[in-house]
Amino acid sequence: MASISKTPITIADQAKAAAALQNFSVSLFQAVGKHHSPTENVFISPFSVAAVLSMVGVGARGNTAVQLKKSMGLTNYVAENGNSDSVIGSLIQSIKGDENFTLEAANQLYVAEKYQLTDDFKQNLNDNYGAAGQTVDFAVDASRTKINEWVEEFTQHKIKDLLPEGSVNSLTKLVLVNAVYFKGNWMRKFDSSLTAVEPFYLGSKDKQKNVNMMHIDAEFRTGYIESLDARLLELPYVGRKLSMFIVLPNKIDGLPELELKMHEASLDDSNVEMRSAKLHVAIPKFKLDADIKLKDILIKMGIADLFDANAADFSGISGEKDLFVSNIFHKSFIDVNEEGSEAAAATGSTCRKKRSLNFEEDQIVDPFIADHPFMWLLRDNDSGMWIFLGRYVDPILIRAIPEITSTHHNDEL
Repeated sequence: MASISKTPITIADQAKAAAALQNFSVSLFQAVGKHHSPTENVFISPFSVAAVLSMVGVGARGNTAVQLKKSMGLTNYVAENGNSDSVIGSLIQSIKGDENFTLEAANQLYVAEKYQLTDDFKQNLNDNYGAAGQTVDFAVDASRTKINEWVEEFTQHKIKDLLPEGSVNSLTKLVLVNAVYFKGNWMRKFDSSLTAVEPFYLGSKDKQKNVNMMHIDAEFRTGYIESLDARLLELPYVGRKLSMFIVLPNKIDGLPELELKMHEASLDDSNVEMRSAKLHVAIPKFKLDADIKLKDILIKMGIADLFDANAADFSGISGEKDLFVSNIFHKSFIDVNEEGSEAAAATGSTCRKKRSLNFEEDQIVDPFIADHPFMWLLRDNDSGMWIFLGRYVDPILIRAIPEITSTHHNDEL
């Protein structure tokens, strides 16, 4: 995956790379979901995970590089376009906010003292990913604390302790970190006085929990995804550069089947006929916080050599086959309320058939009531990159599971 290109990167190039990464996003979400009970919320930042894996891929060679490209959905992309580092790097660095919202993504490279990196690797990460190396002494726990403090500060104190105690030591040679922070207001805000405690059905009319349900009557883009038997709603943020999409199964118990079919259809509006319409919208007010160790998940996705001390080939990093990834840590946070959303993440180391809505522009259509399990995603509309992706099935905070966590990615070699 290593390449350095001086050819100007266009938005079309970035969109093509983002489209290639969508299959990876879906596969990652499905794999993480299998590690959770169907009754538990799932929340990840495929953007953050892809950023870390892409940086690792810069130094991967042989079968290690082949596995990475295949699992990330980049095999055909690289075959057709020749390079991926420059485009994916520019895509990652292009994810930024403006005067309307805050969206920041940053990459950091931490190198053990006296450990030599190849000039090509350092230049590639600096030029394509904006990751300049910092030398640290991993034998001292203060180095881990320093990395965690950077992540916490960058994510406005939403992501804490990305690297757990004992995750780095004197054998650690390299730590790669990606962090993402987002805060934006809805283009059409919900009136907090209309928020009410209402039932949220847990996949059945017989099981329910109370949730703070936000309400609004306004014009939104909406559509149907027939292959998933679901409705789609776009909730844009101010400026329309970013949007949250809600994918609501028509059946109260339809989310598990929808998740199984995710590769069969687009979860955003790229292959769905969307129309603007006046309608009543009700969605839960929610706050999610998750933490995942991705090693076992990625191995099941086909990225095994990465973590195998005997098979890993990262000779593009140091010139020697002396490195392997010990684990990848991912944490995430999102707060969705009447004003908008705040989200953070960190990682260390087709609709086959379109359906017309058949309504007039001024006609009020069926209300969109998200009172049962649904999927949601937050998308950068310029590139089409999915920044965050999750399922909401239970109106409680996500529980941290020992071997699973979401929205912080960290690669330790």
